Amino acid sequence: MTKSRFRNTVLGIGATAAALALGYFGVQYFGRNNMFTIAAAVGGGGAISYVLQKPNQPQAPNSEPEAPTAPMKAQRKGKKS
Repeated sequence: MTKSRFRNTVLGIGATAAALALGYFGVQYFGRNNMFTIAAAVGGGGAISYVLQKPNQPQAPNSEPEAPTAPMKAQRKGKKS
């Protein structure tokens, strides 16, 4: 196991334990229904921020901007004699 993977595993376990402790003591202090409301608000905020993110579009370092293209004219079919 690499050093960074081990660090991420330990941090993930620590964050999970902290979230469980915060939830337990939050229920003791605020009550069950208030904690459900807080959890729904935080989850909804996270979902909204995920949806509203703009995707990153990588730019080629040496690319020149493309010239605007002229609209193509439709060719008319002439009457055949």
